[in-house]
Amino acid sequence: MKLAQNITLFLSILLFIGLVYIAFFNVYQTDDYIYFWGTKKLGFIGNAIDFYTHWGGRYFGYTINMLNPVSKDPQNILPKIYPAVLFISFIVVSAFNFKQYFNDTFSQSIKKAFLLFFFYTVLLISISEHYFWISGSNIYFLPAILSGILLFSYKKFQKKGGKFWLFLNCSLVIILPGSNEILALLLLGVLSALYFQKKSLETRILLTIAIIGVLVSFLAPGNFKRMADSTDIFYIKWVKRIGAFGLNTFYILIKIIFILPLFIKIFENELREIAEKIGFKKSVLVWGISFLPLVFTGYIINTIGRQFENVMFFFLLTFALLVMFKFNKIKKFWWLSLIVVFLPETDILPQKYSNFNIDYNLKNIIQEVFFSDLKEYDREIENRISLIQNSKKDSLVVEKIKTIPKVLYFDEMSSVNEDKSYVDDQLEKYFNKKYIRTK
Repeated sequence: MKLAQNITLFLSILLFIGLVYIAFFNVYQTDDYIYFWGTKKLGFIGNAIDFYTHWGGRYFGYTINMLNPVSKDPQNILPKIYPAVLFISFIVVSAFNFKQYFNDTFSQSIKKAFLLFFFYTVLLISISEHYFWISGSNIYFLPAILSGILLFSYKKFQKKGGKFWLFLNCSLVIILPGSNEILALLLLGVLSALYFQKKSLETRILLTIAIIGVLVSFLAPGNFKRMADSTDIFYIKWVKRIGAFGLNTFYILIKIIFILPLFIKIFENELREIAEKIGFKKSVLVWGISFLPLVFTGYIINTIGRQFENVMFFFLLTFALLVMFKFNKIKKFWWLSLIVVFLPETDILPQKYSNFNIDYNLKNIIQEVFFSDLKEYDREIENRISLIQNSKKDSLVVEKIKTIPKVLYFDEMSSVNEDKSYVDDQLEKYFNKKYIRTK
């Protein structure tokens, strides 16, 4: 175990340093502009209501994005420091949970938190949208950190009681269903299982709040407005739904299986301690919560993308526990997991299904640090924004961005020969221009 831990810890620290370095060249993108524009036009509350009624029910995720200070930050300072703040927050929150749940020393808990950060990162489907895009990280990464705070807070309440910890638990349960739909369903599943195991006043309160939060989020008028009409015959819809559910589940299972030996090897003691406390049947129940969002996404025929990253991580944690019960010897193949995570992304599927290609991100991060001209990318974006902002013309045609990193989030505008895209629309509104395209 020591060898596997030491190697992975070394990789985790290098990974953290590499991601922070890449963040130095991060810039505002797409939705960052439109959130600020909407708030400026409608006001904070007005923009929140507009998003809820016309776009979707993420009442926390969308609303926090409206605080985006893009026009007040011409030097792009926030995009360069915010990812590092979130990385550190994830590690610190994880360390506090290791210390509290497993009685680790401070140094042991920090070490394990870095190891957990390693697995979280290699599982991500889109690092660019999850870590580096401010609008995306507020919807996907920040809520994962808040979930860790809820885990810590709940344990504190169990130990000490008190109104403060109950209030914090309730506040987080109000916030999280409004972050994103996947996390809303996972939270609802966990609190439901917790309530039926322990029918206390606190668990009843938390479950009630979660149910209300899920209803407020899912029944938002904006969700219904965004649903596309379909002329498919009823049974064809269900074939597609079953197919989407099957593909999503298969992808998650395959990606996790390859890194499972290393995860079990490193966290063997923690998994064994949990296994002794809850038993196999309860472990199956907790793992089964993973399928709640997968059934939902299958129903709306939504396939693998950045929105699946929360369920991917939850699936790993709970599935590893099940495997510990029945196939603990799989940990002997930890060295194979280390090899797999360095392999390049598979490139065997057509563009339409490209998200189903398996990628553990490490190769892309290494390539970005050592080979991508991140400074040139930063300079090109800065020049483009400066040109648009300072031009007195209503219509502009700008150069395409030539240096495009793979890890940093970027979505190019349409060219003069293409139809208008949402990126063009957002920049035109923000900069008050009638027409902006690329050559």
